Amino acid sequence: MDKDLIINLYKKQYKIISLYLIKCGCSVSDAEDIVHDSFIKAIEYLEGVKVNDVSSWLFRVAVNKYKNFNKRKKIINTVSINEESFYEQIAQEFTVEGEILSKEISEEIRGTLNGLKEEYRSLLILKYDMELSYKEIGLLLGINEDSVKTYLYRARNKFKEEWRKSNERYG
Repeated sequence: MDKDLIINLYKKQYKIISLYLIKCGCSVSDAEDIVHDSFIKAIEYLEGVKVNDVSSWLFRVAVNKYKNFNKRKKIINTVSINEESFYEQIAQEFTVEGEILSKEISEEIRGTLNGLKEEYRSLLILKYDMELSYKEIGLLLGINEDSVKTYLYRARNKFKEEWRKSNERYG
């Protein structure tokens, strides 16, 4: 095991993975614990992982640990997003121009986002809330940039579809 590889990986990925877990509803202390546990697992099992796949493997380990943590605690996932950033980049396409972002709309956005399947929700959070590049998302998820673009396109469309459905019900 290359000690420098682990240290560099820790420096690059700790903040991104922790922030992602927090955005998914994990407390700060639990996110830190999960990421630390993931790195311990990386130290134990990294010999069997290709160097190019280490980043995405570590991300998957942390996300799976979070899922298992939620199953044990029976915590309902809620997404914490930076509503202004998310709203400006996604919701802008289908709301009245110049409309002020209100608390009600923020809650509707969060509700719509939470209603999406996990893969779409993750992509939208990584791209629009955490502002990661296609390349960074691809490295985290272990897929190429073109696939990230395709999946994000589908996620945006599904978000828009669900948003429209929820707005038709209420108005």
